[in-house]
Amino acid sequence: MNTTKCLTITKMKDKIIAAFGKEKIVNKENITSPQIHVIDLTQRSKGAQSIVIYEAKPPNIDTLLIENPNLNISVTFFKPQCFRDVHEKEPENCEGVFYLTHSTDKTWVLFIEIKDCKATNIADYFQKAKKQIITTVQLFRDKKIIAKDKRVFANISFPSRKTDFFNQLLQYWEPKNFLDNYNIFIRGTNKLKIKDNNTIY
Repeated sequence: MNTTKCLTITKMKDKIIAAFGKEKIVNKENITSPQIHVIDLTQRSKGAQSIVIYEAKPPNIDTLLIENPNLNISVTFFKPQCFRDVHEKEPENCEGVFYLTHSTDKTWVLFIEIKDCKATNIADYFQKAKKQIITTVQLFRDKKIIAKDKRVFANISFPSRKTDFFNQLLQYWEPKNFLDNYNIFIRGTNKLKIKDNNTIY
């Protein structure tokens, strides 16, 4: 049984590496902390750092919080030019993807996009963030990292916004549209909770 798990583990990670190249991604494995704080430090560090994760919230920094019920989780973050194609065009992409370290075709996959902007400016990024999610998920399907019919989770986060922004980000018809047309269960929140191997809410 352990052998089977090891084969499944490397399969997801190796598919991503094979598709985009090891030098173009950052992998973090075996994350088991009950709280996963995700931060985009690009602007704060003037490009020296990008997405980082912490087990505890750093002082004076707003985060995307993912609550973890003791599961073993991995994440892949995408470096600049990760998805540049043969024509040297770089598509709009989201920041990264979380998945179970012992993932299978049935377990959840979570794509994330974080916008580290002033709370008053979040509406300027609504359309771009949604496009980034759609494009990245489609790239994963095209590269056969995930199945074309697999339903995935996605979340767009504006950590500086203290109040709910879901209804502003997504019109009432859009969640169904994302499910019907892209097989994406999309959220817009700064706090996610992993229920089990199959569900995030």
